[in-house]
Amino acid sequence: MASKEKDGGSTSVKTSGNRRGDLAKSKGQFESLQESLRQSVAQMEQWGNWAQGLIESRDDEIAALQARVDALETRLLRETGDEPRLTNAQKREAITAYLTDPERTNWSDREIARQVGTSPQTVANWRQRLSVTSRRGQDRTVIRGGKVFKMRTDNIGQNKS
Repeated sequence: MASKEKDGGSTSVKTSGNRRGDLAKSKGQFESLQESLRQSVAQMEQWGNWAQGLIESRDDEIAALQARVDALETRLLRETGDEPRLTNAQKREAITAYLTDPERTNWSDREIARQVGTSPQTVANWRQRLSVTSRRGQDRTVIRGGKVFKMRTDNIGQNKS
């Protein structure tokens, strides 16, 4: 703060030490606020990255669920007869896709046939032609009565003697 004093008719301006102290204090507060702002921005970026990852994982889950819903809808339409039947070429492509898919290759012939709209024997014939999996010594995923379970296939077609 400047103060004016009269000394026998002359005026002088004195700069107080408080003003410099106030400026230094203001500069320190400004730097502190700047650092706080930088930290806030960094934290907001971390939250943004976290939120983006969450959105992407949700998008993947939604896409997987949508694919399942579409498959069920297609199956229901086919079973009610509202959807045109698949051609033999389309059935062959669908069966090949099921048999080469690592997740579905262990599905039973009956379940694949149900999904595609063909007979289990047709699926068995294509499985043998493609020789994707051997039926012996392998567990198969089976769906009966709405329940999913594993079935051992070691002794299928074996004589009991």
